[in-house]
Amino acid sequence: MNARVSLMAAAVIAVVVAAPARAAAQGAFEGVVTFQMDAGRQGPATMQYSVKGENVRMDMSVQGMDMFTLFNGATKTARIVIPMQQMYMERAVDPQAIADSASRGKSDLTWTGRKETVAGHECEHATITDDAGTSTDVCLAKGLGTFVQIDGGGRGRGGPPGGGWEGRVANEFPLKVQQNGRTLMEATKIERKTLDPSIFTVPDGYQKMDVPMGGRGGV
Repeated sequence: MNARVSLMAAAVIAVVVAAPARAAAQGAFEGVVTFQMDAGRQGPATMQYSVKGENVRMDMSVQGMDMFTLFNGATKTARIVIPMQQMYMERAVDPQAIADSASRGKSDLTWTGRKETVAGHECEHATITDDAGTSTDVCLAKGLGTFVQIDGGGRGRGGPPGGGWEGRVANEFPLKVQQNGRTLMEATKIERKTLDPSIFTVPDGYQKMDVPMGGRGGV
């Protein structure tokens, strides 16, 4: 692997592992949610979050570089795909990490009663405090399934400092995430539609990259 590809892979990992959420049953929602995100030192980012059954695809565009992540809930695998290099990275998701995350539940989640309409969908604000004592305001919606987390945190990886709140979200979908007056992510469009199963697979001919993924190996 040349130096350019290595740097691209590092950038992809830094953005994707910082993306908020946790893995769980996806509910009945099928379609695409578009987000604007603050990716820290990577700058502003756009993400399209597509879900069909247990399959999730996250398309990211950061600093002119496009990539997407595929999560298969049945096989518990995640693949980060770099189209311009026709390469992808693969990792297994630790089922125990999912269970550990779920067991923490909503012990540090406080509903505020304040509601807001984001991208045409109602959500309710909750304050979530992580183990480090960091409070995050998350506006959570019903009826959109849950939001898959490939890896928690992102601290020290160049991504947004929003990690920690994700494991407290159970059957709701985050439409807006704010921390210390900074909007980390906000939905701009919600589209309910039938998706082609082929978009949740790695395109033919793409080469698998052997790149250390780091992190806890959880979700």
